[in-house]
Amino acid sequence: MTAHALPSEAAKNWNMLAASLLIAAWRRLGVSTYFISPGYRDAPLIAALQARSDVELVSCFDERAGAFQALGYAKATGLPAVLICTSGTAGANYYPALIEASVEQVPMLVVTADRPFELVHAAAQQVVDQRQIYGRFAKKSLDFPVPSKDFDGRAWMDVARDLLQTALAAPQGPVHLNVPFHVPLDPVQVKDGPGEVEAWDKELRKMPTQIARRERPPLDAASAALFRNAVGEAKRGFLLLGRFNNEKDRQAARFIQEKLGWPSFADVGSGLKGMVPQQILDLQHPLMLEALSSYRPDMIIHLGRRLVSRYFDDFIARHEPASYWVFSSEIGPQDPAHLLQRLQFDSELSSVAVALADLEIKPPPADLAASARSLVNKLATMEPGEFNFAAVAETIIELSPREDHGLFLGNSTAIRAFDSWCYAAGAWPEIQANRGVSGIEGLLATALGVARGKRQGWTVVLGDISMMHDLNSILSLKTSGLTGTFIVVIVNNSGGRIFETLPIAAYPEVKDPWISTPHTFNFEGIAAMAGVDYIACQSQKEFEHAYGQSLKTGGMRLIECRQSPDADRLYQNQLRHLTSQNPRIP
Repeated sequence: MTAHALPSEAAKNWNMLAASLLIAAWRRLGVSTYFISPGYRDAPLIAALQARSDVELVSCFDERAGAFQALGYAKATGLPAVLICTSGTAGANYYPALIEASVEQVPMLVVTADRPFELVHAAAQQVVDQRQIYGRFAKKSLDFPVPSKDFDGRAWMDVARDLLQTALAAPQGPVHLNVPFHVPLDPVQVKDGPGEVEAWDKELRKMPTQIARRERPPLDAASAALFRNAVGEAKRGFLLLGRFNNEKDRQAARFIQEKLGWPSFADVGSGLKGMVPQQILDLQHPLMLEALSSYRPDMIIHLGRRLVSRYFDDFIARHEPASYWVFSSEIGPQDPAHLLQRLQFDSELSSVAVALADLEIKPPPADLAASARSLVNKLATMEPGEFNFAAVAETIIELSPREDHGLFLGNSTAIRAFDSWCYAAGAWPEIQANRGVSGIEGLLATALGVARGKRQGWTVVLGDISMMHDLNSILSLKTSGLTGTFIVVIVNNSGGRIFETLPIAAYPEVKDPWISTPHTFNFEGIAAMAGVDYIACQSQKEFEHAYGQSLKTGGMRLIECRQSPDADRLYQNQLRHLTSQNPRIP
């Protein structure tokens, strides 16, 4: 079947025709993957999909995990999959992933099947009012009429196109379509049905196979001139590299970094960490903070979205630069301190690079990079200490391939371990993460979706509490149909140990168990239940061997790193002790 055809089954009844027209319109425009949650009210959509041979269907028994899989797929491909569920609370389980997609600007198409109007407000079973269920987190939310012999098929196809176009227009995000169905929900032939589909095929072929995308604007001429002047006058510039929406922005940021030659910090999600010698370490290291404070940047340029680390926000708030420029697709101000000298633009970074292309740049007076290298050398002298998250991150960065293999990093300590405690120079593997609202739910599910969209090897690194929020996705590993290397590394330190490093640690009656959530669980049993290969490690040496062998053998594997609840806190104490013994960086 081609993307230009309707299946003959569409003629069986009006539900089948309506569902087939929606799917055919999206297929014609390049959407081919559907994540389907179980139910019966969505049977017309499922039957219409089953009648096609040119779509990929993914069965998701857990709606919340299914939504995160669709999120991951869109992050990897740049094209939304379609989420389909039945009526009632099913669609509500999609909500966390839609919030993430909205904030992170990831396109998604959500279709919630519904009962007809006369049943929604009559105490029928499995009914909630699904209109506008996602509120302001959906870019557009529409309610369709019940399919019948009077329905306007051209309108259905046109609205399907408009929804896809809305999802893909900058800023990208999720859209929602609520579709009520009368019985029969089954693909049965009915009397007075639609008849032949040739006329509808003819209408479908009128639709172009591409859509008009609204992109982010270039930097306007007046702002570009002002920016050039500010850069030209800067004496002690500093560059922050955040997360980028696409490879085009990333390449433009790399050009700007090399053009300026300023000291810089690259976020772990930027794809530029370790790429140039001018990069410095995270300011959680007191000596690095001291060095940057001595440098006293008079101009800071932030390219891309916000950082994992909060320390640079804290630094900027305390040491206000005279000039502060932000180029980001973030919706709203990217500045927790609300500095009045900030200028923020949602501009294509390629146009920012063009503005600097022929500008003569003054070299900065001090070499912060030398200070960073000196600190790295000092950190290398630290004793390994207990098996901790830093050791896991260091091992993964050292051993993981740089091509055809990516890292999906969980939130909380997981991503911070790579952002703050890894110092490897040179290209890193591709990094993916859910940093829109930095939640800990649906992370393994998102990684499964990323792997489906970008078929290469993946290592997923999660903390124990994050994994406990997504146990159903372990059960989905074997049934995902994915091939190749997919390694899940779980650091189990018996609770949310990031809170040991925050001020709340001084109030154990508040922290334990309500915030740190201590536990005595491990993941061996659920790995066995899911039929997934499993290894437990209790030292860095054991983990190095297990991870190295897993990369060699490929396939799916779950590696659990069992660590002391105090390991990360003791490691950070070591860092503080090291810096107190070395009060100055040469």
